[in-house]
Amino acid sequence: MARILSVEDDPDLQHMLSLALQGQGYELHYAFTGREGYEKALLLNPDLILADMMLPVLNGVEMIKLIKANKTARDIPIIVMTAFSRDASCVESVVKPLGVLEYMRKPVQLEELSRLIKRILKGQANRTLPSLLLCKGVVRLDPKFRAVYINDKLVATLAPKRFEIMLALVENRGEVSCAELLKRVWSDDAESKNTLEKTIQRLREDLGSEGAARIQTTPLGYELVG
Repeated sequence: MARILSVEDDPDLQHMLSLALQGQGYELHYAFTGREGYEKALLLNPDLILADMMLPVLNGVEMIKLIKANKTARDIPIIVMTAFSRDASCVESVVKPLGVLEYMRKPVQLEELSRLIKRILKGQANRTLPSLLLCKGVVRLDPKFRAVYINDKLVATLAPKRFEIMLALVENRGEVSCAELLKRVWSDDAESKNTLEKTIQRLREDLGSEGAARIQTTPLGYELVG
């Protein structure tokens, strides 16, 4: 399933894109400012970015420059969607030097956008190698994206410390002690069991109804039931 990041401050357009693209089987993520778009591009490493130009906090040009300057994100293809000029040559002169693959003027025609996305993704099919997945029962981890899948459904993208805890739970067949988790995640004997308990609580919240109950409290620590 291809992962698409839509960076757009118009909630109505975001909703329309969501209905259209998720209905075609894409995994869609959203950002509403240029800063949020840049941060999610690094966090999610999407297969494609849809980017508005007139964004708050960072405008589209500033966001794209940051993405293209980052070695882990610079190869992500970007489609610009903009209404800031009726002159096609003017739009092209702005976006092409940024390394943008394609652009569309608003209002966006969904059929045309869908064809463009399919063409770009087909050309990018060999851009990256698949991530090494780690499994325990129906739970799968993707270390590259710090993503958690349960029954082949994406349920969370985790913050680094929470992912380290999840990784430890997946790698062990049974119980993982609190002492082992504190040493592995924080490397600091000063960290307390209370810190771990709060992090486990947030991890359960991240996993939602699909996964929270799978992290069970044991006499000495925690265990993941896959």
